[in-house]
Amino acid sequence: MIVEDEMLLALDLEDILLEAGHTVAGQASDMSEALLLAERSGGRIDVAIMDVNLARGSNGVETAAALRRQWNIPSLFVSGNLDEKTRAMALEWKPIGFVGKPYSEREVLAAISSITRATA
Repeated sequence: MIVEDEMLLALDLEDILLEAGHTVAGQASDMSEALLLAERSGGRIDVAIMDVNLARGSNGVETAAALRRQWNIPSLFVSGNLDEKTRAMALEWKPIGFVGKPYSEREVLAAISSITRATA
């Protein structure tokens, strides 16, 4: 799942993942959409690619916490807002990693491969 409020970035991430052979469960731009998407999938999502600042005042760390608590879905934070305070708050929810924006395709796929190896 991709949780990103900037549509062009979300579409770029989706293209990267699909071209690498991954399945994308869907896109969400805020916390409520992300939770609804997870619920509809029955929690069968390997990872949420998560921005920190989301639409409608939503927070990516809080969204990651809810996804981890309710469905044990880990997050990969892909954001331009990864200061030490944000990272420290996010670490409580055991993310698979952090990738800063602007990102490279290689960085995103390398981080994703860590979760796919763990679930294989």
